[in-house]
Amino acid sequence: MSTVHDDGVVVGFDASAESRTAVRWAALEATTRGRPLEVVHATPIPLEELTRIHLPSETVSFEPLRSAAQRVLADIAAECRREHPSLEVRTQARMGDPASILRDAATNACVLVLGPPRKGRAHHLLLGSTAGNLVRSAPAPVVIVRGHRWSGSAGPPAGIERVVVGIDGSACSARAAGFAYDLAFRHDAELTALLAIAEQASDPLPPNRGWTLGSDAIDAQRRVLAESVAGCAEGYPDVVAHQELITTEGPTDALLTAAVDADLLVVGTRGRGALRSTLLGSVSHAVVHYAACPVAVIR
Repeated sequence: MSTVHDDGVVVGFDASAESRTAVRWAALEATTRGRPLEVVHATPIPLEELTRIHLPSETVSFEPLRSAAQRVLADIAAECRREHPSLEVRTQARMGDPASILRDAATNACVLVLGPPRKGRAHHLLLGSTAGNLVRSAPAPVVIVRGHRWSGSAGPPAGIERVVVGIDGSACSARAAGFAYDLAFRHDAELTALLAIAEQASDPLPPNRGWTLGSDAIDAQRRVLAESVAGCAEGYPDVVAHQELITTEGPTDALLTAAVDADLLVVGTRGRGALRSTLLGSVSHAVVHYAACPVAVIR
């Protein structure tokens, strides 16, 4: 099955432990795709970040910062080549807004890989979340690498053995299913397509009090699940896949629970719920910040 993007894997790197982990994940993914890996180091310009005033490059010398970035890029590229001798690794060091630089680098990428969103209110107020910004606006699927199995930068990379994809019948979740099946095929991983809808309303107040999901509605959701992955199952017959309909909890809780035992969770940015018109749906927002495994977000 074809994909929209046909270039390499792009990963953001800032020399932090989290971004080193993201590079290792990206290197493994690029190897399975047979595509090059591009490691991008984007150094924010401090005064611009604080004042939002653009400084002409000729007024300030950024060469020491650029040279430092090139040194750490050379080191991480060498690590990638040691783990994956056949992998083509490219690097680039740029100055400016990290989200804008990474968005530009991912224009023709098959996937953009990032570390988890930074924590801390002060950082969010000054810089915003690069990861959150790119999940909403990147031109390629975005993978946020998080979770204990991928922590640390030493030793061989962890494999991908179990993939979970969230389904809700929307076009966005159908694209997520396609991404999940393709990745599961390349990594020889099992796949679970999960659709969750609470059987009983959580709102105790009228008119929802006492409302439950009838058997006909449950059967309809089961059909939605089956139809959403039918084309993928046909296109990837060798993928060991399961379908799971959960009626005991809503999508967010069900996906976070499934992520505990998964190696990758795949979701769409927007589904069929009341928040589908927002830039990032409530379910995808929650799993990006709290899932126990890497999360792929598909637009």
